[in-house]
Amino acid sequence: MTQNSAPAKPADILENVIAVIDEMIDVMDREHDLILKRKMDEHAVLLKRKQKLTLDYRNSLRSIALQPEAFKALPDELRHRAKEAAARLSHASEKNARMLRGIMVATQRLVQTIVSMVKQEALPQNTYKNHTTAHLALGNYSPTCKPVTLNQTA
Repeated sequence: MTQNSAPAKPADILENVIAVIDEMIDVMDREHDLILKRKMDEHAVLLKRKQKLTLDYRNSLRSIALQPEAFKALPDELRHRAKEAAARLSHASEKNARMLRGIMVATQRLVQTIVSMVKQEALPQNTYKNHTTAHLALGNYSPTCKPVTLNQTA
């Protein structure tokens, strides 16, 4: 809406909210498929669309909150459609959040397992060491090699 245009009618705003909700639900459904198929480039584009829709939804709700009496005067059928759309959005959002949370937890567990494995291999074990043979742990020991010392003072 520009400064010179007339303010949107409450019915138009509510119709727009319903359309935004329907598109948000579609985006969340597609997001699930893209993540499972590991199509990260397409997911990045979809995520931007999801963020834009979220802003549009928030702005529309702000417009509704500024004129509650006008929205109360709207036909019951339109308000009922808006309530149903809001319930569908709530359900889709919960489903989307569970899916994203599950993927995040699985990824965190995978990273923790890898870090644990690397630590076990890279860090020395805190166990008893035999000081007479501890120097052998520094490199590859061969029973045929003899230690050599050089006298450099001569």
